[in-house]
Amino acid sequence: MRPGTMLRETLATTWAAKVSSLLIAVVVAATCLASLMTVGRSAAAAAEVASRMEQAGARKLSVIDTRESGFVNERTVRVIAGLSFVETAVALGTPFDAVNGQMGAGGIKVPVWPVMGEVDHVGRVARGRAPHPGEALVSTSMLASLNLAEPVGYLTSSDGLRQFPIVGSFTPVAPFEDTGGGVILAAPRETTGRELRVVVDNVASAKTSLPVLLGVLAPPDPQGVQIDSPASLAQTAQDLNAQMAGFGRTLLLLIVGAGGFFVAAVVLADVLIRRRDLGRRRTLGITRSDLVLLVAARALVAAVAGAVLGCVSGGIINQVSGSPIPLDFVTAIGVLACLVATVVALLPAWYASRLDPVRVMRAP
Repeated sequence: MRPGTMLRETLATTWAAKVSSLLIAVVVAATCLASLMTVGRSAAAAAEVASRMEQAGARKLSVIDTRESGFVNERTVRVIAGLSFVETAVALGTPFDAVNGQMGAGGIKVPVWPVMGEVDHVGRVARGRAPHPGEALVSTSMLASLNLAEPVGYLTSSDGLRQFPIVGSFTPVAPFEDTGGGVILAAPRETTGRELRVVVDNVASAKTSLPVLLGVLAPPDPQGVQIDSPASLAQTAQDLNAQMAGFGRTLLLLIVGAGGFFVAAVVLADVLIRRRDLGRRRTLGITRSDLVLLVAARALVAAVAGAVLGCVSGGIINQVSGSPIPLDFVTAIGVLACLVATVVALLPAWYASRLDPVRVMRAP
């Protein structure tokens, strides 16, 4: 049978068997909707977890020199910043208190973090300019606390021995949000740091990155090193994603399997009801293979209509409820449902093709 003729026959039989076609469309639509409302949300949640694990805050690895041995310094920070797996490497010195120099000792004290490395990796300049060594940036949220209408002036350490000119204001960036409650200071040269914060390019590489970082730092006393690594968090996230993926696959198989069973039942019932029409087609010369193709194609046409309805409905419901599902996942569910509906229709179609047309036509 030519493709054009097959298409016309498929559409004609689909319209003629409106009840069974409607049932197939409803079953496939329900299958897609149930899959998107359950497995789809689970997949969206897993994708959200994976996305959060790739944020800078989750990829932060900290090494703290608790005994101030001096291994966190300008040289080691520069070497670590040049490593292939390092996205950002900045050292913070021991924070100290300072006040607005014009207010004197009676002013409000704010914490000051000396920064070794690229200051713009800690905070983005909001007003003013980037600081040179010995110059400070005030957090935009702390300008009012320091009685500063503009980010200009100078700070004085709480002991009154040091002064630092203010050259601008900044907004903190991840993973340095804690500096948003004070001031960052471009550390003078030859200053040693207390904490090294490294943002690796991938959270999964945190575990293998740590030995390399310690090799560069070479702390003289391992007891004086405190490490905060996201390796355990990454492993927990991977285990959680694996469990959610396994649960989603099992649930999807159950939903699609149930949908396929009902589609097969509808197609078989339709074959039994319309066996005289199918037998007449056999007597008119249609081959067994064409008959199988005709029945399966009719199921596919109805399944496509149901898949479109179910996928659109499920996508809209999830979008409105705040759990958007990627379009490729929605499309995959629709294609899978249509494929299953077509495959399960092949067995009833094969049964229809094996019926004796003479006996069928003689039956009352």
